[in-house]
Amino acid sequence: MTHHRRSRRLVGVAAALTATALAITGCTAGGGDTGDGEQTLYILSTDTTLGWDPAINVNFPSTWEGLIARRLTTWKVTDSGVEVVPDLATDTGTVSEDGLSWTYTLKDGIEFEDGTPITSADIKYGVERTYSPDLAGGLHYHQSLIQGGDSYAGPFDGAELDGIETPDDKTIVFHLTTSYGDWPWLAAMNAFAPVPVGEGTDLAAYDEQPIASGPYRIESNVAGSETVFVRNEHWDQSTDEVRTAGPDKIVIRQSQNPSTTAQSLISDTGDAKTSINAYPLSAAELALVNADPSAQERLVTSDGGMLYYVALNNDSPTLSNPLVRQAVQYATDRAAIVLAQGGDQAAVAATTLIPGGIAGHEDFDLYPEDVDKAKELLAEAGYPDGVTLNLWVANEDTAAAEALQQGLARADITVNINPLDIGVMYGDAMGGNPDYDMFLSYWIGDYPSANSYISLMFDSAYIDGGYNLSRTNDAAVDEAMHAAIAETDPDQAASDWTAIDKQIMGLGSMLPLYLTRNSYLGGSDVEPFTIPGYPPFPDFTTLSLAG
Repeated sequence: MTHHRRSRRLVGVAAALTATALAITGCTAGGGDTGDGEQTLYILSTDTTLGWDPAINVNFPSTWEGLIARRLTTWKVTDSGVEVVPDLATDTGTVSEDGLSWTYTLKDGIEFEDGTPITSADIKYGVERTYSPDLAGGLHYHQSLIQGGDSYAGPFDGAELDGIETPDDKTIVFHLTTSYGDWPWLAAMNAFAPVPVGEGTDLAAYDEQPIASGPYRIESNVAGSETVFVRNEHWDQSTDEVRTAGPDKIVIRQSQNPSTTAQSLISDTGDAKTSINAYPLSAAELALVNADPSAQERLVTSDGGMLYYVALNNDSPTLSNPLVRQAVQYATDRAAIVLAQGGDQAAVAATTLIPGGIAGHEDFDLYPEDVDKAKELLAEAGYPDGVTLNLWVANEDTAAAEALQQGLARADITVNINPLDIGVMYGDAMGGNPDYDMFLSYWIGDYPSANSYISLMFDSAYIDGGYNLSRTNDAAVDEAMHAAIAETDPDQAASDWTAIDKQIMGLGSMLPLYLTRNSYLGGSDVEPFTIPGYPPFPDFTTLSLAG
């Protein structure tokens, strides 16, 4: 998960807007009904430009990319969470006995928007495009996993990736360098969307208007204005168990001012009746909704979302002592931190690494709030008069830092808050200059697996140049994670990750603070929808309109 690249993925952090807002006004009494019975869903986005090349987009399958791009597998989102299900393939993959090969068979009746059948070669070519240096920034997990991937540079010079085999038009086999139990989840990502062999060489043009395989195709895409999706006549509902393709047309309006969007949705007139916000409402916008009873009835809030946490630097002279790390854990006042985010409507306290809704999650708290216990641990560690720690925090996250500071002060732990530009902060931490005791950060997995949450943050291989901000270097943790990653039995893997969660929390290397709660407001003609803890966004592939 990349912390700074927000324009290329639909994550729950509203982008800053500097462009002039496009006013949202009602054009007809019928809202999204154009008068001829055609229904239009409007998605109101702060993005000033949108690109659609699946090789460089890392949007979740249930977000708007899933409207035009199918993959080998996809996500089925329910009230209780999400499961991986077949999409273009007949199943979620057959793994070899040694875990090194995954085989997929394509369904009958799957076509591109021009009616051309989708073949295994198109899937292979789509994956191969992700290796091109000119398309950097997309999904990367698979690149070193596929045999030959480390030395492959894409298909544009005619080279093929030997680790992907297509024995016939319906069969594709991925040969891996190591066993990887989460492969079916990877096969649901945009990197595994088909691209007709030989297409997509004009990168700018393909990013603006790729060839669709989903229920919609792009009719137009004007940067700063809007992207218009219309029905793909060559999509066959009988081959797709997830997407419902309710609206006749979907328009993503770009460059929208968040406050104007909220006020328009609250008013619920004209096009607003068939509209929804693309990014979560801010605290100020939520306050406007809460003041309007009618709007409150249309508000949907996720159970969880982005995990905010503090990495405790194991290389810090003070925090290298596990007793001090444990003292920090016991002294934390999570209730105050949640309140600083806007209360229970905006956040929920977290005490584990694996959030609810992810296989392997178990509710536990190894460090229930206990200030006296924190003081005892500090004294045992040789700090009877307390300690002073410095905290790096992004400029926009100081409210959480101040609440943490106040809580730790009760145990004589003094925190010096150092607000920084987010780019500088991560650049120094990951570039070999981790001059901090504590680092306030956030995370959401690219797919709903404990592996996607834990391994990138705690594997010792990612201490420099990666997201191991706590600089955890524990051989037992590494060994346990590598075994869990290789496990192809989902139930066993979930059990393994539960144990790893407890193992790492026992080290005290990470201080989970809270999970964000994301709120969305639909117009009165948007059919009711729910948002689970993961993914904490509406499933745009199943949204429908009344009537």
